[in-house]
Amino acid sequence: MRKLLICFIVLGLCFCPASTFAQEEGLTLLAKGKYFSIYGYRQLDIAALLQKINFTYLGSLNNLSSRRNNDLSSLLAEAIDNLYSEVSDILDIHVYSYHGDLKILSDQSSLSSVFRNYFGSGFSERSFYLHPRNTIYASFRDLTEGMLGHEIAHAIISHYFVVPPPAKVQEVLCGYIEYTILKKSKAAGR
Repeated sequence: MRKLLICFIVLGLCFCPASTFAQEEGLTLLAKGKYFSIYGYRQLDIAALLQKINFTYLGSLNNLSSRRNNDLSSLLAEAIDNLYSEVSDILDIHVYSYHGDLKILSDQSSLSSVFRNYFGSGFSERSFYLHPRNTIYASFRDLTEGMLGHEIAHAIISHYFVVPPPAKVQEVLCGYIEYTILKKSKAAGR
C-alpha cells in the first residue's frame, strides 16, 4: 500500500502541469500562443514587454497602451509566435508541433533564484532554456528581442535533433540567431 502511494505521488509530480510550477514561482498566465504559453510576474506591463521585444512596428506605443488587456495578450502571443517563426526560418529548422513555456521574471536576481532551485547554484546570465521543463526563463529588466530569439533557438534545436548538438555548437547557432535578429531589427529601424 505504501509503495502504491509513493508511486502515485511520483507519477503525479511527473505529469503535473507546467502552470502549477508557474504558480509556485509566483507567475500568472499572460498569453497563450501557438508555440508558447507566456507567464509573467503579477505587475508585468504587457505593453512594456511588447516594447522591449521591439513589437512597435505594428503601431505606436500610444495605440498599444490604449488597448484592453485581452488585446495586448493576443498581441503578445502573436509577437512571440512571429519571433518563433523568424528563428525557425533563420535556422531553416521547422518544428511545427512545438509548444513550450516562456516565463518572464522581474529581474536577474529572481532568475538566479529559480536557477538555484533547479541546480543548487547561482546564475549570472539574463536568461536560460531548461530542456527537461521545456521552458525559457528570462529577466524582464534585461529582455531584448535578440536574447529571446537566442533562447527560442535553443528550444528549437533541442527538439529537432534526436541527440542535441553539444552546448558549444548550440551556442554558436544561437549566437548567430541573436546577431541576425539584431541586424534585421536595426535595418528595419526598430
